[in-house]
Formats: sequence, structure tokens, C-alpha cells
Amino acid sequence: MVIRVRLVQTDWLESKAGQALFRQECLLAQGVLERVFGDQIVQIGGWGPAGRLLESARTQATIVLTPDVADQADAYSQPEHLAIRSDSVDAVLLPHILETSPNPHAVLREVHRILRPDGRLIVLGFNPFSWWGTRHRVSLHGYPQGIRRHISRRRLKDWLRLLNLSIDEVRPCYLRPPSNNLLRRLQKSGYFANGYLLMARKETIPVTVVRPRLGRRPTLVEGLVNSPTRSAARAMSVSATHE
Repeated sequence: MVIRVRLVQTDWLESKAGQALFRQECLLAQGVLERVFGDQIVQIGGWGPAGRLLESARTQATIVLTPDVADQADAYSQPEHLAIRSDSVDAVLLPHILETSPNPHAVLREVHRILRPDGRLIVLGFNPFSWWGTRHRVSLHGYPQGIRRHISRRRLKDWLRLLNLSIDEVRPCYLRPPSNNLLRRLQKSGYFANGYLLMARKETIPVTVVRPRLGRRPTLVEGLVNSPTRSAARAMSVSATHE
């Protein structure tokens, strides 16, 4: 079953629409990867020719990891259970793997685990509110075939915020030619774009060290503690004066 789905996706990517989408995705990936530095970036899931999406990466190493040994990849591991050390990766690229995985939340949790603080996550996804999204909902096998779901940008943002991943930018991908002024304005905003690229960053929670203040008591506590003593001393002084 897994091999069949992989072949269907490969066939679709070789179609006119698939090639047009992939060219734009490569351009979008190039624009963001040129600003990502570090030791290594990991692409989880095969999409297009192996390593093509990572050609513009400026990290010292690039790794393509897929769950299917039939794919051309550098390593093989299930996206929901990555064989990668925690806090060891500078950037992760997810090309439509959230839309094919049976458990996208588990994939995102694993990505959060392996990312270093301030590490970058780059997601390529399909827009459910586009023409392709409509076709996916009415198709028996999804569109493209093998895709389980389309995830909206808003929903993905909510998922990432729960994992303490802040959104850096979102870019629309593969705008179909508009047929009238209304569609032209909507497409300019990216609302009807068939796909999108989203980049997020793993936030670090700052730890504030509160140091105790030494050598001085709070005024209120000092007053409560010393009030009886001061009252007794004042009483003794008054008594000595009368004597």
C-alpha cells in the first residue's frame, strides 16, 4: 500500500500541474533556505527528485529522510518516530508529509523534539480552500491521489503555537490565472492559492533568576517583629523618668 501511494504521487508530480507546482515550491524553498544556517537540515518525506528542494541550503550538511526504503533517500525512519537525537537539527523541511501521515500531530512533536532552540521548520502544504482543495473533497482517492488531507494555514498555525513554535512567514504557492477582478484580488492575498510555504521557529523560554536580597528585611516584617521590643523599651524609658 505504501509503495502504491508513493508511485501515485510520483506520477502526479510528473504531470503538467505537478511540475508547475514543484517548480514554484523549489523557488519558494530557495528564498527561505538562503537565510537558514547551521550544521544540518533534514527533509522528512520524499517529494520530487531526491535533494532537489534542498539544493539552496546553506547548512553544512543536508539529509533526506523517508519512511519508504523504495525512495531515494539518505536514511529511512518513520516520521512519527524519528531516529534522530533531540535538539540536534538546525532546520527541518516537511514537504507535504503532514498531509500523508496518519498522525500529523506526532510528526510535529517529533520535529519539535529534534530541533535546536531557534531552529527553523519549513512546511509545504496544500490549501483546502483552493480549487484543488475542492477537488480533494469530492474525489474518492483525494487530490493529488494518496493525500489524506489538506491542512489550512490557520489550523497549522494553531498546531505550531501549541508546540511553542512561532510563525515567521507564510507565502502562497501556485496561483492559478485569475478570470475576473474579484478573483484577481483574492489571489493576490493568496486566499485561493493551491499551496503554501510556512516557516516557523522553535522559541526558547527565557529563565529569569531571582536572587534574594540580603542584609535588609522588608519594612512590614521589620515593623511586626520589632514592634513589641520597641514598645517595651519605650515603657521602661517612661518609668525611669517618673522615678
